[in-house]
Amino acid sequence: MQHVAKYPGMSWYVPGTNAYLIAGPWRNRDDIVEILESRGDRYRPALWTSLMESIINTAGAIIVDPTEYKSAAHFYHTVKVSCLETVLVLRNTHIPGPELSVELEIQSVLKRGIAELIAIDWDSFPWLWRNSRREFEEYLDSPGVHAWVAYKSEEPIGYVSLTLYDDWGHIDRLAVRPNFQGRGYGAQLLSWALRQLHVMGAKYAQLSTQETNERSFKLYSSFGFKLCRGGYKIYGKYLG
Repeated sequence: MQHVAKYPGMSWYVPGTNAYLIAGPWRNRDDIVEILESRGDRYRPALWTSLMESIINTAGAIIVDPTEYKSAAHFYHTVKVSCLETVLVLRNTHIPGPELSVELEIQSVLKRGIAELIAIDWDSFPWLWRNSRREFEEYLDSPGVHAWVAYKSEEPIGYVSLTLYDDWGHIDRLAVRPNFQGRGYGAQLLSWALRQLHVMGAKYAQLSTQETNERSFKLYSSFGFKLCRGGYKIYGKYLG
């Protein structure tokens, strides 16, 4: 009930039945709605229509939780929900790996605030993968999270963030602004982040990237990252 009250217009039910649909913001994005769960095959089209009418003027995409999608794949296919992204998971068991000379000034986000982080994120990632301020605020407050902004001649040009677990680390985000790509800064940031994890005591590192992002996959592979289990698909539909 707390979820329903917090996100009005995103959850629906059919009176006198057990049919319902529960949705909410995807990754703290008000402009992307995720269907988390539904019940009642007979009423699913009506529930879908009610949700769509509620969000059509405010949302740019709708995401369907993978478990929910599989439970009603035929229906979602009929309303043109499909796989938007395939996410690959890669692991490197030989860190820190290649040590590159870093030409960048790297500072903790805690010293500079998150405004620059958000600007770089939105400039560097496709619309679907941009983080909202709320997402960043919650993320940066999470245990084990560290984030840094990279500067070139005092201009913020990229960032890297990671989470340290018991004996391993996950590189959560690595971004270089488009105007500064192709100069080796991404490789420098990756090398620097892997060294940080090594110093912190991590024995191995993982990260994820989109299957379509061949440039990033090539970079990670050059540092010894290899495909491992844990990949997943994102199902959804762009609106408008």
